[in-house]
Amino acid sequence: MRLIVGLGNPGPKYERTRHNAGFMALARLAAKEGFEAAVHFGQSRISKGRLGNDKVILAWPQTFMNLSGEAVRELASFHKIPGEHILVMHDDMDIEPGRLKLALGGGAAGHNGLASIIASLPDEFCRLKIGIGRPPKEIFVRGSADYVLTGFAAPEWPAVDAALDEAADAARDWVREGLARTQGRINRKKRPEL
Repeated sequence: MRLIVGLGNPGPKYERTRHNAGFMALARLAAKEGFEAAVHFGQSRISKGRLGNDKVILAWPQTFMNLSGEAVRELASFHKIPGEHILVMHDDMDIEPGRLKLALGGGAAGHNGLASIIASLPDEFCRLKIGIGRPPKEIFVRGSADYVLTGFAAPEWPAVDAALDEAADAARDWVREGLARTQGRINRKKRPEL
């Protein structure tokens, strides 16, 4: 069994914010692959389905970003899913909007949702990083916390929209083809034109 987690904050206020890139990409995967309607399970909303021969659980933690690890640990423990079979889809400020990066393990890089998951799981897990870019200093003088809770600017949206579709496909391929093959394809792609 595989677990694919989309990180974000629950509620309409946060739906299309940069920090909810993981939620949005996971919703695309669920729609594209015909997963069942999401239901509540513990601290998450989950949807079950199959990708190829593998049973897959899609999870949207409802704990808010900073406590995502509690929800992920609950699901991984209940279903006995090791870290190598867990993929976390999340926003990443160090990557330009429209780009993706797939990796196994690593640090939190200032992402509180990742820090919570790292602290909650005993094993390394896979990450699909969805680029949101860095905040313009002249606009976001209070720093990145405000920036991640804003929506994408209109000129960014076409590249981001395409990246969300690509992220859904990459998550599907991670299950069907494995980490190394999917990683080689995703991580080599050129930066899209904004």
